[in-house]
Amino acid sequence: MNKHQKQATVVSLEAKFSSSQAAFLVNYQGLSVAQMKKLRFALDDKGGSLKVAKNRLARLALKDLSGCHGLDSLLVGQLAYVFAQGDMTSVAKVLNDFAKNNAKLQIIAGCSESKIYDANSVKAIALLPSREILLSQLCGVLSMPVILFALALKAVAEKKAE
Repeated sequence: MNKHQKQATVVSLEAKFSSSQAAFLVNYQGLSVAQMKKLRFALDDKGGSLKVAKNRLARLALKDLSGCHGLDSLLVGQLAYVFAQGDMTSVAKVLNDFAKNNAKLQIIAGCSESKIYDANSVKAIALLPSREILLSQLCGVLSMPVILFALALKAVAEKKAE
C-alpha cells in the first residue's frame, strides 16, 4: 500500500465509523475466504458491512472521532470492522449466530452512540428482538386496557340481557 491508498483507507474508515449506527470489532483469524464471503452476504442482507484494514490505520481513523475513543485500546490481532447502517441488533444477531457456527470468529467489542460494549454485551444485544417486534409488542401492551374495557362492557351488557 502506498501513502495515498493508506490515506484513502483512513478517510473511508472515518466515514464508516461516523455514519454508521454501530461498529463492531471481530477477530476473523482462521476463517476461510468462503466463510468470510458467507459472513459478508449475511451482513449485507441486514444492512451491515465488513471492512478489513490494518489496526494502525483504524487507530488513525478513530483518533479524530469522539464517539468510539475506547476502541483504540482493543485494536490487537487480526481484526475486521463491521458497520451497522440500520438496525444494530440485527447485525449483532448475524455476528452472534455466525460466531456460534464458526468458532474461529470472535466478537471483540462494539460501539454505538459513544458507548463501548464488550463481547458479552454485544451477545446480549444480539438476543434482543428486532425493532419491529418490539414496536408490535408495545402496541399490544398499549391496546390491552382498551380491549379489556370493551370485554368488560360486553359482559355487563350480556348479563343484563339475560
